[in-house]
Amino acid sequence: MGFGRPDTARIARSAAYRIARIREGRALHKDGVSFAATLRVVDHPRLGVPVLDAPGEREALVRFSRAVSLTRSLPDVLGLAVRLPGGGGAGGDLDLLLSTTLWPRWMPFPSTGFSSPVYSTLLSYDHPDGPLRLLAVPAERGRRIPADLDSLVASVTGRPLEFVLGVDGARRHPLARLVVRTPLPCETGEPRGYDPVLNGHPALGPYRWLRAARAGAYAGSRDGRAARDRPSPGGRPRSEQGAGVRLPAP
Repeated sequence: MGFGRPDTARIARSAAYRIARIREGRALHKDGVSFAATLRVVDHPRLGVPVLDAPGEREALVRFSRAVSLTRSLPDVLGLAVRLPGGGGAGGDLDLLLSTTLWPRWMPFPSTGFSSPVYSTLLSYDHPDGPLRLLAVPAERGRRIPADLDSLVASVTGRPLEFVLGVDGARRHPLARLVVRTPLPCETGEPRGYDPVLNGHPALGPYRWLRAARAGAYAGSRDGRAARDRPSPGGRPRSEQGAGVRLPAP
């Protein structure tokens, strides 16, 4: 028996909530670093998303992350999240989430470096012209940056990291150049969470049955992160409890 859409959303939300509580942060891609970036849109066939259609430059926020982060020395599925302020529906932000993939099969795949793999949105968008994925391909294929966040920060501090953002689908073509420039301090560079469901655009909706599962998973991850900041029965936030955690003296 298959699950209906309500069951799919409920199961995905419950699983993501539990993982986020255990990890005390995002269900996946908890460890990451953020950067100021520039998106340089080139002339291309229209997608129906103004922020990706109009040629020119606009500011962006980028977050690179590791999915599991067991140790910095091991390969991991790497994440590239892009936030375009004001680029979503009804004037909200537009979030694009991509991961390292086994190209061209579009499966999440561990990588040994941030600058060498192909990043993809993995799941197709339900676009009016047919299903499509967004890709990010490093512009300097010979550049090597290990899959370690400290090395990434040091490398981008020395020289910007560039990607070609494009469409893979019925109409394969480049969209823009993404130039990752300046590392941001954690207090200013870490928004509450990238979420392509809340921060989306009508022309780039999750594809059909995946809508419920994706919405449930992101909601569960948000709830799990928020739970650690809610006061416990004793009055202290859960994030301030546990072994080795001390409150500052009054």
